[in-house]
Amino acid sequence: MASLTRCQPHLGTYVEVTVSADTSDERLIDASNAAFSAIEKIDRLMSFHSVESELTMINKTASQQPVQISSDMNFVIEQALFLSRNTNGVFDITIAPELITNNLLPDHGLDFSESGTWKDIILSNAQIQFKQPVLLDLGGIAKGYAVDCAITAVEETIDITVNAGGDLRMRPWRDKHVSMRHPESPRSVFVDTVMENCASATSASYDSNIDSIIISRDSQPNQMNLNNKSVTVFAENCLTADALTKVAYLNPDMLRRNTFSGVRFASLDSAGTVTWD
Repeated sequence: MASLTRCQPHLGTYVEVTVSADTSDERLIDASNAAFSAIEKIDRLMSFHSVESELTMINKTASQQPVQISSDMNFVIEQALFLSRNTNGVFDITIAPELITNNLLPDHGLDFSESGTWKDIILSNAQIQFKQPVLLDLGGIAKGYAVDCAITAVEETIDITVNAGGDLRMRPWRDKHVSMRHPESPRSVFVDTVMENCASATSASYDSNIDSIIISRDSQPNQMNLNNKSVTVFAENCLTADALTKVAYLNPDMLRRNTFSGVRFASLDSAGTVTWD
């Protein structure tokens, strides 16, 4: 079986794509190109940093009038609202103002209400409107969705693994393993565990040069480091795994009380102990 691994910078991280099949090198290159193209498309649509993205257009306009949105954007925001409802707002894509205040996102000079939440988002018939000015950030869910899109862009006769800075999905996945970063030495120490589903995502308050810092509405990012742990969520798709890592980190009891199909999560503490929930 021939195999090809390629790595490119996308989504604010490095994305590694591995494809394998009994086929030609040219076909594997085409498959990896298809995966990277799918990721680039989602990055263009959903980047908070880009002033030309569809997300920035929504943040500028949706508090003034309904905005027609793409099918990809509609799906991701629909899933985000579902997760917000089912986690009582622990997952909330209107977190952007807090991230801007803590210098974790660029300030594009857009107005926002300090009281705005996910409940101010109206989504209907592929149109979005805000009840009051809010700023959406899809950084906690779009990367996982991009990984899902990369997987589906490659024909099923080709085995594929996509790893976008810890957001990972495999096909096939059974009897495969994934590495969890140690919270105290995330650059060099990893703990292997078996894949519990086809997708996984890991989050922690690592150094901001390594991974995204987790922040909630009632905490500062450096305060979150006191938890000194990482969490890995396994799910049926990477969008769900990506989003629920934030819930598993900030409020694991909330995730334990909810039944999400195919979801399991594990915590890795500073002693290297893995705890499953």
